[in-house]
Amino acid sequence: MQLDSSVTAVKSISDKSRETLSRLEIYSVKDLITYFPYRYLDTSDITSIKDLILKDDVTNPYLIKAKVEEFKSNFINRGRSVQRALISDNTGSIQTLWFNQRYLSRALQVDSEYLFYGRLNRKGNRLSFYPRSFESLKNPEKTIHLGRIVPEYKLTNGISKKTFRRWINNLIEMLPVIEIKDELKDYRAFKNDLKHCLKQVHFPQNYEMLDDAIDTLSIYELTEIHLKLMKRREKASTLIAPNISPGFNTNSVFTEFIKTLPFDLTIDQKNIILSIFNRIRKKELINEIIQGDVGSGKTILAVAACMTMAMCGYQSVVIVPTTILAKQHYNNFKQILDKFRISTELISSENKKAKSAQVLIGTSAIIARKQSLIQNLGLVIVDEQHKFGVEQREDLLKPLRESFNKYYPHFINMTATPIPRSISQIIFGDISISTLNTKPAGRLPIKTFTVNNSKRLDSYQWIEGKLKEGDQVYWVCPLIIESEKLQVKSANETFKEVSEYFKGYRVGLLHGKLKEKEKLAVMTDFINKKIDILIATSVIEVGVDVPNSNIMIIENAERFGLAQLHQIRGRVGRGNKQSWCFLFYDNNISESSLNRLEFLAKNANGMEIAEYDLVNRGPGEIYGTAQSGLPDLKIAKISNLELIKQSKELAIKLRSKGINQIELFA
Repeated sequence: MQLDSSVTAVKSISDKSRETLSRLEIYSVKDLITYFPYRYLDTSDITSIKDLILKDDVTNPYLIKAKVEEFKSNFINRGRSVQRALISDNTGSIQTLWFNQRYLSRALQVDSEYLFYGRLNRKGNRLSFYPRSFESLKNPEKTIHLGRIVPEYKLTNGISKKTFRRWINNLIEMLPVIEIKDELKDYRAFKNDLKHCLKQVHFPQNYEMLDDAIDTLSIYELTEIHLKLMKRREKASTLIAPNISPGFNTNSVFTEFIKTLPFDLTIDQKNIILSIFNRIRKKELINEIIQGDVGSGKTILAVAACMTMAMCGYQSVVIVPTTILAKQHYNNFKQILDKFRISTELISSENKKAKSAQVLIGTSAIIARKQSLIQNLGLVIVDEQHKFGVEQREDLLKPLRESFNKYYPHFINMTATPIPRSISQIIFGDISISTLNTKPAGRLPIKTFTVNNSKRLDSYQWIEGKLKEGDQVYWVCPLIIESEKLQVKSANETFKEVSEYFKGYRVGLLHGKLKEKEKLAVMTDFINKKIDILIATSVIEVGVDVPNSNIMIIENAERFGLAQLHQIRGRVGRGNKQSWCFLFYDNNISESSLNRLEFLAKNANGMEIAEYDLVNRGPGEIYGTAQSGLPDLKIAKISNLELIKQSKELAIKLRSKGINQIELFA
């Protein structure tokens, strides 16, 4: 059997089962063996029948080892049936009950011993046992469903838990021994071969052996990723950056630039701008992420970079996710670049007559019109695209590649979502990262409070007082319309409630289902103070500056990830006045969810918040899932910084020996 063999090579997997497995993206033997459990259920603690006690906690079942003394299956009515068995161990006996499980007449044999896993219940004066599952002890050393640490998998309709475990077990028995590669043994001590590790991950003997197996497989997987990143970095080093005249004077350009600004740059802004200028002058290809909290002043860095490229004879393209943000950027860029006689053009689906210019600012509409717009491209900037990893970055540049000549344009990705160290090493190992830690002078920290729904009206009264003073309010909801499944407030429902309570104030509504023109009209009214309270979904997470909006209300805050809440909170506090954020939460909130909200209320540091979310909720909460660019890690945890560090060191050593690739199970 080869690892690239079809799954039908595994005992008991038919062609029909193969089709079902394809829904889990399992096609080969390797896909199946690396489809690891997402959690484990410890069913190793056997309880004697005499020690069974009726529990309030039905989520904590019992495991019984007992013999079937009697079994009966009877019809009740309307085709329904009940199955009863009397089971016993050396301490006593108890009746077990199932409903509509007629197959048990064949599956359970009298005088045979089984493991039964389920809960105790009382009917009248009699206690009965209701098994969730059972397993025969005909071969006790080969049990895979009960009486041990049991793997749980994310499955699809048509595949039962027992069936999938059986397939995995069959495959492990068929697999040959897979040795650890000698190159890895030279630099790290491994306790067991890979087949042993695979068996322990799927069917662990104990938690210590499980942890050792996960570590070994994680090192393999992470080392492979680091080797790929090193290869990509080496390839990037051969790309030619735009050619710059030797006479380009970095210091004089920087001096002229800051003279045009109506504000002082922070030390971080100055350092990053000078670094960009110097690398452009030295013809070092820039492939960089600039990260900084909302309001930290990333836009001015983009203006500076575009200005420099224009002075050197190259075009720049700035791509943003929304037309609203594109228009804001266009106005801000134009205000400064006009002073240097640098042409700027806004590109959107609405602006059909837009022509090519030295700086193009717009949505992905720029790519659709690349043939008529792109000329001598030297710089690509993507702004506010925090769900943007390696693959997405490459997909964005592909349509523009035909516009490249002998050189490759500089690339800058600006994000308001901080990148934890582990993420930066795994996803962005081939990219440099700069951070804006200091905010522009005069910005006050946003005061954040958690508010139980029972205190809602008190908050309303305080908000009304602020509205009388002329402040504006963002009011964010997790949904557009009501949902029967989710007991959370919708934007439509909140719009009606807020309009009713705050009579005399102008209330607007903004959500993702509105057309671009409608969104723009609503935001323009809010900016021009024609709207006092803006009810919105998280569409305002990537939005425009409204310095007069100093209050942020977030409904059902427990429904959002912390990183997203931090982004939304950053929509206020853009001026020099005090701002507030209120996190409304449901009365039935869990303790862990409330702790998360309390952590956000006490912390304003985006990096600390991202690290907290990464550990507690996983990378998908920070970067989304499908569009995150996160590597498809089979077993390694992206939050395990120590293993990431070890695997990086191992990859460096392997690379020095000329080893460029090390497949997980090649």
